[in-house]
Amino acid sequence: MKTSICFAFVLAVLLALSTSDAAEFYVATDGDDANPGTIDRPFATVTRAQESVSPGDTVWIRGGEYVFNGTDIKIGILLNKSGEEGKRINYWSYKDETPIFDFYRLATPVRIKGFSITGDWLHLKGLEVRGVQQILTRTNESWAIRVEGGSHNIFERLNLHHNEGPGLFISDGGDNLVLNCDSHHNYDPDRRGENADGFGGHSNDDGNVFRGCRAWSNSDDGYDLINAPGVHTIEGCWAWHNGFVLDTSERAGNGAGFKSGGFLLNPARFPPQIPTHVIRFNLSFNNRVQGFYANYHPGPLHFYNDTAFGNPRNFDMQTVVDPVVHLLRNNIAYGPGVALANVTKSDPDDQFNSWNLKAKVTDADFLSIVPEDMDGPRQSDGSLPRLDFMRLSQTSRLIDAGVDVGLPYNGTSPDLGAFETE
Repeated sequence: MKTSICFAFVLAVLLALSTSDAAEFYVATDGDDANPGTIDRPFATVTRAQESVSPGDTVWIRGGEYVFNGTDIKIGILLNKSGEEGKRINYWSYKDETPIFDFYRLATPVRIKGFSITGDWLHLKGLEVRGVQQILTRTNESWAIRVEGGSHNIFERLNLHHNEGPGLFISDGGDNLVLNCDSHHNYDPDRRGENADGFGGHSNDDGNVFRGCRAWSNSDDGYDLINAPGVHTIEGCWAWHNGFVLDTSERAGNGAGFKSGGFLLNPARFPPQIPTHVIRFNLSFNNRVQGFYANYHPGPLHFYNDTAFGNPRNFDMQTVVDPVVHLLRNNIAYGPGVALANVTKSDPDDQFNSWNLKAKVTDADFLSIVPEDMDGPRQSDGSLPRLDFMRLSQTSRLIDAGVDVGLPYNGTSPDLGAFETE
């Protein structure tokens, strides 16, 4: 007994010491990189703060505009120092302040990266990134945030907008969580908008998750998993009005809310193991072409409890090989547009969806079919605002009309659609 007590005491002391070892640094627009990085004498740049941090440390970034300019750098901020499991390096906004990283005046003639992430076990929270430019012509997009090998990172409550390329793009690395982020009004003018997605997941590695995010008014797609050999999950996210030139109804890029996979049309380029991406509890509406798009994916995709409204093709299962058995359960397609498109070559397993019901779905099944305040303030914890749009009314026949797919639900069976009634 004495040995156990002694061991417990030593362990508690060691844990306390490891916690107390964590340091805090500060960055501010009126700081100086010659300062020690304290709250009273902050650094001027995140780059300088990274030089000082160790695993477990936190960099507090004060509000204001951090402006990048010139023609001689291609990466605004490179985060290449890693934390450790249980000891992340945090780059967090300070309290309720908003640090804005402004790249409108950075005009280096290369593909510019606002943030390049190659480190592991990092946590970015509460940052705004805007204005990353596409300077070169006849080439592809630039990126606001590009993850280039970093794994086990968290990207939380980021606001990424008016960049000339994707807001957040995972090109390599696994087990990254993109949580409660917004990416909107991104447009690459040189390519007529064909590459500016809200979010992109293209990594070889498994485990990347997009959760609680919003993607709207991007010139290409809201979410894009094309050429992604690693298994990705998109859950509890929203997408709308993607595929248009900014602030117009003019056609731009592809225009899918959720482009859920695909490897173009050449089977010789398919990976040895075709990933089964999971797309669940998402809402997609008023996109230029598709709500949820299989994009010729040569293997099965899983669509669970998704809601599509007012897209010309709400669920589009277009494929390049035959058969491909995509699994669709507990989904809703409503409003103008085809419920389930391009199923002649593929053979989707689509049961317990709104289009399988004998009774017709009507406006009365929903609290509202008018999308209002979708881009409004998030809840205090960063989660999506709670709105009436496409939530089921208490008398809806879609309540308990689904089938158990191993995900949490209330009542006797899952409801159909993205929003489970309480």
